This record gives sequence, C-alpha cells and structure tokens, in this order.
Amino acid sequence: MIDAIYLALNDDTAPVVVERTTIELEQSGLIHSKVAGKFEIVKELPKKADSLYNMFSNADVYGKLKVAYIDSAHKISSEPNKVEKHATAFGAELGFNTAAYNGFYLHATAYLSQAVSFLNPSKDSLNEDFFSKDVDSFAYIAEGSINYSYANYSARLGRIKIETPYANSDDIRMAPNTFEGACIDIEYTSKLKSKMIFVNRWAGYDSQDEDGGLFQDEFKDLVSEDSFGMTGVSLTYEYAKNSEAIFWYNYIDKMSAIAYGEVVGIYFIEGDGFHFDYGIQVSNIKELNNSNIAGTVLGAMSILHYKGLFFGGAYNVAIVDDRESITDGFGGGPYYTSLDEATITAISEAAPGDKAQAYRIGGGYEFENIGLDGLVVELVYGKLYNKNGHIKEKDAILTYEMNDSLNLETTYTKYKSSCSKNSFDRVLVRLEYNF
Repeated sequence: MIDAIYLALNDDTAPVVVERTTIELEQSGLIHSKVAGKFEIVKELPKKADSLYNMFSNADVYGKLKVAYIDSAHKISSEPNKVEKHATAFGAELGFNTAAYNGFYLHATAYLSQAVSFLNPSKDSLNEDFFSKDVDSFAYIAEGSINYSYANYSARLGRIKIETPYANSDDIRMAPNTFEGACIDIEYTSKLKSKMIFVNRWAGYDSQDEDGGLFQDEFKDLVSEDSFGMTGVSLTYEYAKNSEAIFWYNYIDKMSAIAYGEVVGIYFIEGDGFHFDYGIQVSNIKELNNSNIAGTVLGAMSILHYKGLFFGGAYNVAIVDDRESITDGFGGGPYYTSLDEATITAISEAAPGDKAQAYRIGGGYEFENIGLDGLVVELVYGKLYNKNGHIKEKDAILTYEMNDSLNLETTYTKYKSSCSKNSFDRVLVRLEYNF
C-alpha cells in the first residue's frame, strides 16, 4: 500500500511533481497511506531548451538504487511443514528527462533487479518476489513517454506511472506497476482539477501471474485480449486546507464500470498539538459482460494525532449480489482497510455473493519530536471476514527517511487465512538511495 506521487507539469517546462494542497506535516507509513498519499511534494523545476539539439544536451539523468532482503515462512494446512524462502537483491530505477522544447519533452526509466548470488540460497529456496521467469534477474523499460505541457494542461503518452484509486504503482518490491496508455491533467483553478486516463497494458509486481506464464517484467493485457482496456476521468475539489472531495469514473472494458467518490482531509486543533485525519469513501461497481465483478463498497477512517503519537481505525463493507465479488483494480487498491498483504477484495473473492467486511486498527509514533526526524514506527492489526471465513493480519512497520536521498523501510507481516487454509510470516527490508 503505497503513498501516491503525482506527476504534473508547470507551464512549458519539463515535468515537476507539484503540491496539490498545502500540507503542514510529513506523514508516512501504512496507516497514513490513504491520507499522506493524497499530497505531492514540490521538486526542483527541470530545464528548458531553445532547440531540439538542446533538448538532449540539457537532459537530466536521475535514479533510485535499491538493496532489499525478504524472508518468508509459508504454511499450507495440507502440508506438514512450513516452506521457508528468502532472497537478497540489488535493484534500480534509472532514467532521464530531456529538457522541454515548446512544451515537449521525452521521459524514460529502466527498472532492474539483480540477485546477489553469494547471499542467496538455491533456486528451490529462493523467494520469487524480486525476480522474473525461472527466478531470474530482470531489466526492462518500464517508463517511456512523450510528454507535453502548456499553461495548466499536461499530457503523457506511452509507458507511464499513474496514481489513481483503481490503477496505481503500489511500489512494494523492486518493480512498481506502470501502464501503457495516456494521461491528461488539467488544472482549472488552484482548487479544481481533473485527470483523464486511458491504459490497456501493464507491468510490475502486481501484474504478474506466474501460473499463467505472465511475469512482472513483461507488459500484458490489463483485462484480456478482446478488451480495449480502461478509461477514467476524475474531478478533485479542494474545499478546505488539506481537504478535498474526489470523484472518479472508470470504464474497464469487459469487466466493470466503477463510480468512486471520496472526501478526505486533515483537521487541525490549534494550540493543543492535536490534529486528525478523516475520510469517507463509496464505490459502486457495475458488472460488464458477465464478469461477476460488481458491488458497492463503503468505507470510513480516522486517525488522531497528538504531537508524535497517532492512533487510527478504518472500516469497509462490500455489498454484493449472488456470485459477485468486488475488485482492487490494478495495484494496491483504494480501500481504507488495506493491509500490507490483505485487502477486502481477497475475502470477497474467497466467497462470491457474500457481504464482506473489514476493519483495521493501528498506532505508531513519529520520532521527530525527540530529534529523529523521518523515523516512524507503526503497529497495525486487521481482520477481513464474511460467512465463508476470515483473514487476520498483523503488521509492524518501520520507515526512516534519513535525508532527501536515503530511505529505509522494514515490514514484518503475519498473515493467516481460514479461507485458503494458509498462513505466512514475512520480513521485508528495503534500503533506497535517490539521486
């Protein structure tokens, strides 16, 4: 469950990540993923070019280096023993942006993951999460687009990273999800904005289906060969400081039409050191072509903060008809009760036609007040259930943004499902360096 970063453009420059609202505090981690993820952080403006030649001669190169370790112990009830697997990998996202000429620029990024052989076990004991076919390393062009901007309008065409409720990057391993298609952003006023998307193929960790021979480093159809993909349009209105109302309509050909609405924000109690985050959401999913993906999802969440201490809860309910279940879309999912592994969709798919419910509670501490700026520790518990059974998950998360370049993430996940009769314990450690 990943904090969303939105790419936009400013006048006729090359791309810049912009701040959509005025956030006064940094919030990160799983509990804040549906709040902090709504806000963008201003980055350095890129260069302009006065000729086609200077577009390339003034290009900016950037990257992210990753070192990650994962260890999982998986138990299936039909098997006598746990299956233990681990892996260490070095990864990277390496790319460039040309300078902008008359509003146009080019963007490309390669994703790669390389096994650290001397630290890894044999392939039979190697965790597959960091790798591709036959548990091998991978490298591919994940982003590659032609971009254009003018005034308050911007457009991207090609392989792009997007952050929307039902299609997002969900950067939880070595390869975030990216999509083939187009995205248009329009800023009507400082408070009113919209986005339009069309995507038909994707790659990345969430896109893979190893049993079907589809791996994370390969772009594959979003739905099926006979589907044109997904279109979407949104309208966002900032009705108060750090608070906004959002509406999305997505049409996923041969699958579902989804209307999604959300009100989310932060309310400050001045002088007392208190503030709280809040949100309500509703999603209406209409079945297309007898896909059996349909239903209504309702949700609410709140997080109370006092100085560095915070505690919050969230609830979702999915109401479905016979033989139907809901969807997360393509990525980590939009629902407030999403955990490191489980979402309410998992329990809905386990027993189609049953009403599914989920709640999540958790708390943590931001160590900024005692001199460790950027360090956050969280403990989270969630339960997802229907008449068929339940999923329980416990997460312990440490995130440490040491500076603008260096970031550490450590997650311990304990998962147990009575529906699929399986459980696992997993530790993931990922260190990232941005340049």
